Amino acid sequence: MTLLPAVLIFLVIGGAIAVQKVLFKGDMGAMFLILWVVLIPIGIFFGKTAEEMEEYAIRFTSKASSAVFVMLTVGALISCWIASGTTPAIIYYGIRFINPKIFLVTAMLLCAVVSMLSGTSNGACGTAGVAMMGIGHSLGIPAPITAGAVICGAFFGDKMSPMSDTTILASSISEVNIFTHIRHMVYDQVPALLISLLFFLVLGFKYSGQISSPEVDAMMAGLQEHFRLGFAAFIPLLITGVLLFRRLPALLCMLAGAVSGIAVAIFYQGMDAAAAFNTFYGGYRFETSNAMLSTLLNRGGISSMWSLVGVTLFGFTVAGMLDQLKVLEVIAASIMKTIRSITGVTVITILFGFIGNAVALSQNFAIVMSGTLMAPVYRKYNLHPKNCSRDLEAGGTYGAMFIPWNNNAIFCAGALGVGVTSYIPYIPLLYLTPVIVILFSVFRFKMEKIYDDCGYTDVTGRLEEDPEMQERLQG
Repeated sequence: MTLLPAVLIFLVIGGAIAVQKVLFKGDMGAMFLILWVVLIPIGIFFGKTAEEMEEYAIRFTSKASSAVFVMLTVGALISCWIASGTTPAIIYYGIRFINPKIFLVTAMLLCAVVSMLSGTSNGACGTAGVAMMGIGHSLGIPAPITAGAVICGAFFGDKMSPMSDTTILASSISEVNIFTHIRHMVYDQVPALLISLLFFLVLGFKYSGQISSPEVDAMMAGLQEHFRLGFAAFIPLLITGVLLFRRLPALLCMLAGAVSGIAVAIFYQGMDAAAAFNTFYGGYRFETSNAMLSTLLNRGGISSMWSLVGVTLFGFTVAGMLDQLKVLEVIAASIMKTIRSITGVTVITILFGFIGNAVALSQNFAIVMSGTLMAPVYRKYNLHPKNCSRDLEAGGTYGAMFIPWNNNAIFCAGALGVGVTSYIPYIPLLYLTPVIVILFSVFRFKMEKIYDDCGYTDVTGRLEEDPEMQERLQG
C-alpha cells in the first residue's frame, strides 16, 4: 500500500457514502456493508484473503461493543423518561418560566438541558427547539438568531452527555473512558458556553415582546392534559444524576434511569404496567393531532436505535478493513511528515473532522474515520487519548453544522425552519470551540501526557508493553 492508492480508496468510500445519501437518500449503515464488495477484492489484490478481511472487519467491531450497548440503553431511557413525564416536565417548566428579556439565553440553556438528558441534539432541536422558534417569533426575534441559540444549546448538551452517540463514538475510537473524555472537554466548553451566553444576552436586549404562540400554548396544554408534572416526574432524573455523580458505569446509570422511569410511569402517571414495560423496547407511542406534541412524545425505545447501531457496527467493519490494508496507516505516515508539533496534530484532527462531515455527510463517519486515522498519532506524541477524543468532537461533532449538505445541518435547519447559511453567523459556541482547543495546544494547556516522566515523544512501543497503562487509560 502506497499513498496514492490509499487516498483513492479513502475517496471512493467517502464518495460512495455521499452518493448514497444525496442521490438515493439511503441508509448509511447499508452502504458501509455494501462497501465490503469493494474492499474485499481490493484486499485480495493487495495480498490478503477474503477470510482475513472479513475476520479483521468483525474483530474490529469489538471497539464499538460498549458504545452499542450504551446506544441501545439510550433509546430505552428516552422513551421511559417520556412515559414517566420527566422530559415533558423539563420542557414544560423551562418554557413556563422564560423571561422575555433573557429569552435567547434561556432558549440556549433549555435546549442544552434537554439535549444533555436525551443525548441527542436533533431531538432537542425537534422538540424544545421548535417551541423556542415559536416563542422567538412572537417576540419579534429573527428566526436565524433564535435558531442559533437553539443549535448552540442542543449541540453543547449533546457533546457533554454520556448518552450521546458522538460522545460515545469519540471516546470509544480513542479508547478512553467516556467520563474522562467529558471531564476533559469541560475546560474548552465552559469558556465557549459563557462567551456564547454573553453573546445572546447582549443580542437579546434589542428585542422585546410578550411570550405568546398558538403552537406553544397548544403544546403546553397538551403536556398538562396528558402528564402529571409534579416532583415525582423528576425522580428518574435525580436517580440518574446521583449515579452519574458517583461515577458509576454509564450503562448502569442509564439502565437505572430507565427502570425508575417505568416505575414512575406506572405508579405516578397511572400508565398500564404492560405498556410501561413495552416502552423500554418499543418506544413511547401517543396519538395526537398536535404535530409539535407528536414530535416530542412519539420516539425512543431500543428499537429506535437499531439503525444507528447498524451504522456504528458496519462503519467499524469498514474502518477495520482500512486498518488491515494499512490505508489509514499510510495516510497517517504521510501526515506525520508535515506535522512538527502537537499543535499540528490538533489542527489536522479538527480539519479531518470537517472534511469527514463534508465528504460523507455524517458526524459518525467523520469521528470514526478521523479517530482511526489520528489516534495512533497522539501516541507518537505521548498525548493522552482524551486529547484525541476532545479534538475529534471539536471537528467531527461541531463541524457538521457548517456544511450545508450535511445530514445534521439539514435536519436542524428543516426542523427550525431556517436555512443553513442563515444560522451560521449566530452559532458562536461552534466557532469558539475549535479555536479554544487549538489555543490550548499552542500554550500546552490541558494537553496531558500518557507518561509524565518524558516529553512529547513517541511512546507507542512503551505503551504496547504496558497493559496496566492501557487499562488505566480506558478506565
